[in-house]
Amino acid sequence: MSLAHLGHRDTDMTHSLPRDLRAARLRALGVVTAHVGDLGEARDAVDRALVSLDEQEPPADLAGTLLEIAWATAGRTDPVPHVAEDDASAVLSLLAACCHSSLPMAARIALMLAVAGGFPTDEIARAFAVPDQTMERRLAWSEDRARALLGRVIPDELTAEPLDSVLDVLMLVFDDGIIHPHCHLDLPYEAVETTRVLVEQFPAESEPRAALAIMLLTRARRDARVAPDGSLIPFGLQDRSRWHRDEIDEGLFLLRASRRQNPSGPYQIRATIQSEHVNAPSAEDTDWDRILALHDQLMTLAPSDLVALSRATALAEVRGAEAALKVVEGFGLDSHLYHATRADLLSRLGHQEEADRAWTAAVARVRSAREHARLRGTLEG
Repeated sequence: MSLAHLGHRDTDMTHSLPRDLRAARLRALGVVTAHVGDLGEARDAVDRALVSLDEQEPPADLAGTLLEIAWATAGRTDPVPHVAEDDASAVLSLLAACCHSSLPMAARIALMLAVAGGFPTDEIARAFAVPDQTMERRLAWSEDRARALLGRVIPDELTAEPLDSVLDVLMLVFDDGIIHPHCHLDLPYEAVETTRVLVEQFPAESEPRAALAIMLLTRARRDARVAPDGSLIPFGLQDRSRWHRDEIDEGLFLLRASRRQNPSGPYQIRATIQSEHVNAPSAEDTDWDRILALHDQLMTLAPSDLVALSRATALAEVRGAEAALKVVEGFGLDSHLYHATRADLLSRLGHQEEADRAWTAAVARVRSAREHARLRGTLEG
C-alpha cells in the first residue's frame, strides 16, 4: 500500500483517502484524541503513523494496525485500547466535537476537511482561498476551542443528534463544492466518501443513508448541470441522458433503505424531493404537488430560509408565480438567493424592470463572478 498512489479518482492534483483508509484513520484519530486530549497532537501522530504504514505490507487488520502505530507515535506506553469492530463511539465523539455549534461554521468545515478528509493545512487553505499561515492559525484556534469537547462519551440512545450535526457540516461541504467548485479539491466527492464511512459505522441510523442519497442524486447530474460558459443549466433543460444512472440507482436504493429503518427525518424528506425530480421521465412530468407537500413537511420538521425559498419555487409551479411572489415578499430576507428567487418570479409575471432590480440586488450579494454566472444560469435558464 503506497500513499503515493492514493490519488483522487477525478484529478491528480491532490490526494483523497480511499474509504477503508479513511475509516481506519478516523477510528485511530478518535481513540488517540480521546486519550491525549489534543486534536493537533493526535492528528500529527496518526498522520505520521500513516507514513509509517506506507512502508509496510498491507496489514490484515488495517484499523487495528494503524491505531497501534499511532498510539506508539503519540508517545503512549500504556496498552493500546481495545476497540470492537462495530464500536464507532470514538469516531462520533471526535466528529461531534469538531462540528459542535459553539464553533463557527467555517471552523467546523475546516476541521472536517482536516479530520475526516485528512487534508494538510495548505490544501485546506487553498480551498478557503487564504494563506497557509492564516489557515494554520485558524485550525490551531479551532482545535483549541474543540479541546473541552473531546473524548465525551455519547450514549447510544443519543447518537442521532450529534450525528445530525456532523451530517449538516458534510452537507455544507458538499453544497459548497457544487456551487463553488475548486480546481484542486473535489469537495462533493470528499463529502460523499466520508458520508459513506458514517453509513458503514452507524448502520442503525437512517439519516446518514438519506444524506448520502441526496449527495448521490445531486452529484449524478454533474455532467448535465454546467454549460460551456460556466453557467448552471436549469433542471428542466438538462440533458437527462448525461445523468449518471448508476449513482441515481444507488441513491434511490439508499433512500428506500432509510425509509425502512425509521420515520421521516429532514434528510429523508430532502432525499425524497430529489427522488421526485430524478424519477420524472421529463421536466413536464414532475409531480410538483408532491414536491410542494414534501416541502410543507420539511418546513414543519426543519424550517429554514433555504427550505422556504425552495418551497416557493414549488409553489410557483403548483399555484402560479403570483401566489409564490406574495409568499416570498413576506419573508423579509436579504440574501442573494432571496433576491434571485424574487427576480425569477417577477420575470415570470412580466415585470421585467422590477426583475432587473432584483437581479442587481442578487448579484451584489454573491461572492464571485463565477457564482454570478451560475446564479443567472440557474434561475434565468
